[in-house]
Amino acid sequence: ATKGFASTHDPADDIRRLCLGLRRALLKNQVALSITSQGPTRHVNELRITEILLDALLRAGLAQKPAVLAYHVFIEFTVGSAALDAPLAANTADRRATYQRWRSDYRELPADEYPAISILGPKLYPSSDDVFAMGLDALIAKIVIEAASPSPEFVSRRASTPTAPSQ
Repeated sequence: ATKGFASTHDPADDIRRLCLGLRRALLKNQVALSITSQGPTRHVNELRITEILLDALLRAGLAQKPAVLAYHVFIEFTVGSAALDAPLAANTADRRATYQRWRSDYRELPADEYPAISILGPKLYPSSDDVFAMGLDALIAKIVIEAASPSPEFVSRRASTPTAPSQ
């Protein structure tokens, strides 16, 4: 998830790219998903994910406590989504067939008893990637975009941290 990752001037975009990449990596590696679901590994990649996400939240202007809470919201949403989607993610044909069966079950319900399902049932179970992206965008809009300005303590800490000379 962090290979080749570079933070930008846009914390919301950084969070979005990191979470999408993490979910994609977890869906491809069921062992990593299982290990990650049990808690932080504190290995290099997990530490890098944590640093990137916390950095983006502070740059977005969240104070320390909201940044910590938001970090957990994003991680739990991403890992939880991957855990829910993993059983069907490996085989696209199986996933499509499963979703089709579920939609068929909804179509058979009596419309007078389930009017909303009658209308929307055939559209339920869209792409899990689309569902994740919509949820992630909603979280970013609420948590990150609403943050007013960079946290003064973080800006001053970053400003006083010497940077390596460019070559």
